[in-house]
Amino acid sequence: MKNLPNILTLSRVIFLPLLLFMILSSNFQLNMYSVVLFIAISFTDFLDGFIARNQGSTSDFGKMLDPIADKLLVVGVLTSLMITGTIEDLNIVPALLIISREIFISGLREFAANSKLENTIEVSNIGKIKTALQMISLTLILLSISFQNSIVILNIGIILLWASMILTLISGFKYYRTIFN
Repeated sequence: MKNLPNILTLSRVIFLPLLLFMILSSNFQLNMYSVVLFIAISFTDFLDGFIARNQGSTSDFGKMLDPIADKLLVVGVLTSLMITGTIEDLNIVPALLIISREIFISGLREFAANSKLENTIEVSNIGKIKTALQMISLTLILLSISFQNSIVILNIGIILLWASMILTLISGFKYYRTIFN
C-alpha cells in the first residue's frame, strides 16, 4: 500500500495519451468516454495525495512526479481543446496563460533544485483551489462536447476557466516570490 499513491500518479501519466486521443477524436462516443476518463484521472490526483498524507507515505519520487502529472494533464487537455476548436477566440487567452504558468513553475522548481535554495515550492491552499477549479472547468468543457456542444455548459466551463486563470497567475506569482525572497 505504501506505493499506491505513486501508482495512482503514474496512472495519470499512462492514461493521458488515451484521454487526449479520445478528446481529439471525431467519434462522439469517444468524446463522451473522455469525460469519464478525465474525471477518473482527476480523482486520482486527489486520491494519491490523500492516501500519501494519511498513511504518512509521501516520497521524494511522488513529490516530483505529482506536479509533473498534473501539468501534463492540464496542458494536454487545454491544448487538445484548442486544437478541436472547443476553446477558441478570446478564450484561448486563459488557456495559454495557464499553460505558460505551468511551464514557468516547472522551470522555477528546476532552478530552485539546481540552486539548492532553502525556499522550496510547497503546494499552497490557493494552488489546491486553482487545481480543483481547473479540473471542474475542464470537466464542464468536455461535457459540453458530449452534450452536442451545449452552449450553457460550455459557457460555465469557460467562465470557470477564466476564474482558474486568475488563481493560476496569483499562485504562480506567490511561487516566484517564495523562491526569490
